[in-house]
Amino acid sequence: MATETRTGSLTGLTDAEAKEFHAAFVQGFITFTAIAIVAHILVWIWRPWL
Repeated sequence: MATETRTGSLTGLTDAEAKEFHAAFVQGFITFTAIAIVAHILVWIWRPWL
């Protein structure tokens, strides 16, 4: 059984690809968080839970 030597990351992405993926992931997370905050504010206005 031959062993392979890996170079770079475990994902196989290059540094540039990893940075691009990270930027898209962060943008998606920020968008999701903003939508969630707006949704919570709207529900709070409609029916406060505290």
